[in-house]
Formats: sequence, structure tokens, C-alpha cells
Amino acid sequence: MMRLLAVAEREARFIFGSRIMLVALILVPLSSLVLIAAMLSRGALEGLPVAVVDEAQSPVSRSVTALLAARPELRIVPAPPSAFAAEVAMRRGELWAYAQIPAGFGEPAGAADNRQPVRIFYNAAYLSVGSVLAQTFETALTGAMRQEAMERARRAGLPIDRIALPQVQVSVLFNPQASFEWFLQALIQPAILHLVAACVGVFAMARELDGASLARWRAETGGGAVALAGKAIPYLAILAWWGAAWMIWLVGVKGWRMAGSLPATYAAQVALLAATLAISLALVATSRKDVIAYSVSALYAGSALAYSGGSLPIDGASLPARIWHYALPFTHYLEAQMDQFLGAPTVLAIRSVILLTFYALAALAIAGLTSDRDQMP
Repeated sequence: MMRLLAVAEREARFIFGSRIMLVALILVPLSSLVLIAAMLSRGALEGLPVAVVDEAQSPVSRSVTALLAARPELRIVPAPPSAFAAEVAMRRGELWAYAQIPAGFGEPAGAADNRQPVRIFYNAAYLSVGSVLAQTFETALTGAMRQEAMERARRAGLPIDRIALPQVQVSVLFNPQASFEWFLQALIQPAILHLVAACVGVFAMARELDGASLARWRAETGGGAVALAGKAIPYLAILAWWGAAWMIWLVGVKGWRMAGSLPATYAAQVALLAATLAISLALVATSRKDVIAYSVSALYAGSALAYSGGSLPIDGASLPARIWHYALPFTHYLEAQMDQFLGAPTVLAIRSVILLTFYALAALAIAGLTSDRDQMP
């Protein structure tokens, strides 16, 4: 225990005397927390430019357009002359979506072909904006048309069920996604801490290299898994503190309720950071080259968010992608976190804690074994 604490104290002195480490452990997490919180603080999209191609030019279609304009999520821009012009504007980034109201919309049955639906076309190429906007657009149009139909029924003295509502058809033009404030923050912040842990772990161990040897480090610390654990402790403490600050912000300040166990989720995050640091130490101790360790860290930690299942679908992916998905430690943390947000049994998060702890212990054991050998340049 004394050797563990002595190595941890040695590493803490290095951290607080190193500008690079202070930037990596203090400035980077703080900046990411502030910037991401500021970008997502509004919580909902507002004032997105959309258009209405009104081919009916009827009082009913103009009323629907006015009701759409009242939605805070939407900002109605001057109407394009045609659906083709609206799509061109959308490709230029001037519109996020447009609605095409067909000719004859709102006229009595038999006066025109009322079977044509109101069509919504949306641009989902930019992450989640398109799909969120399409849902808002569809809800607004359906509500507006329902209100108009009820008013027509009242004026005509007809029962509401005798009035047929126009249909709404949503068409995807590009790549659909979905996004919410809690979902994005829950994805991004742990992923950033995961990547920071991978990088600082490599840097911390690589600084001990004397050429391709760790003999000097072993002489100063005693070497082995105990010394490696002591080296990791200060980094784990600092990064775990930032993880706690992020959870306090998301759950305590922003009020996103975690229906499951917050302590179990935090334990899973600490286990993820410990596993990440241990893997970095093992990469340096095994390869004796910081370039190789940084490259592998960038490969597995940098791709963690994409292959975790949080941003890209994994079920229909290829076999190598699914294997990579289950091999990544971040996957198991994210599953635990999202399950606990939704109120899953705490035992599921505990399983992730155990698995991530195994990752950490296995990597630490590998690092301990490989650090005891010397590799000549």
C-alpha cells in the first residue's frame, strides 16, 4: 500500500508540474463541458427555415400555413414557385424542409381530387435536425388540418366523423437521424472523457520510456502491477471528478431524470475510465513505442462513439462491426448508462461495472508482465 501511494504521489507531482497534463486533464474536460452544455442548453430546435409550396391557394391552405408559422420550431420563408425550386433551395442549405399542399386542398368533396396527400420533404443529411423537424412538421400539419376540418364541420352542421381529414405523407430525401439534449450530452461527454483517458494514459507511460526500456521506471517505482496502479490513480481521480461534474450538470442542474440508479451509472463510468487508463499503460508497456500506443488508442477510443450503437445502428451491421462493437469497453458503459436513464434494473449496470473492472484488471496484468521485460532499440 505504501508503494502504491508513493507512486501515486510521484505521478501527482508530475501532473501539477506539467502544462501539457494540466491542459489535458483540466482545460479540455472543462471546455468540453461548457461548450457542449452551451450548444445544447436551449434543449429544442427553434426557428428552422421551412417553406410551403401552396398549389391550392385556398383559404384553407392559407389558414394551415398561418398555423404552421405559429409553431416556434418553424420559420416560414417566402414560398418557392414550385416543388422543384424548393428542393433546389434545400440542397443549397436555405431550407430544412418544405410542405407541398396539392391543388384542390380544402375544397368540398367532388370539386377536386382530395385523395392527394399533403407531402413533406425534409433534409436529414445534417445529423438529427431533419428527422426532428419532419416530426414537428407532420405534427403541426396534422393538427392544423384537424382544426380546419372541425371548423368546416361546425359551419356545415355535420358530425365530426363525417369529415375526412387530408392525409400527410413524409418523404425522406437524405439521411435521417434523431437527437435530444439529454441523448447528445449523454453520448458526447463520456466519449470525450474516454478519449482523454486513453491519450493521457499513453502520455503518462510513454514519458517513462528510456529508449525502448522501462528499466529506469522500474528502478524508481519498483515496477509491476502495483506501481502501474499507483501511476493510474491520480489520472483516474481527476477524470472521475469531471465525470461527476457532468452527471451533476445533466441530472441535477438540467433536470434530466435518471429513472434507474445514478450511483451504479457513475460506478460504471469510473470503471470505464480505469479500464481505458489500464489499456493505455498496457499498450505502451507492450509496444515500447508511444506512436503505436497513440494510434491504437485513437482507433478504439476514437471509434467508440460510432460503434457503441448510440449513433449508428449495429444490429444490421457486418460481423466484424458487431465484434468490434462488443469488444469496445465504451459500448458496455453506454448500455449501462442508457438503461439506467430508462429505469432498467440496477443489476444490469452492475454487470457492466464487473465487466469493465475485468477489462481494467486484465490490461493492468498485461502491462505488469510486459513492463518487466526490456526491448532493445
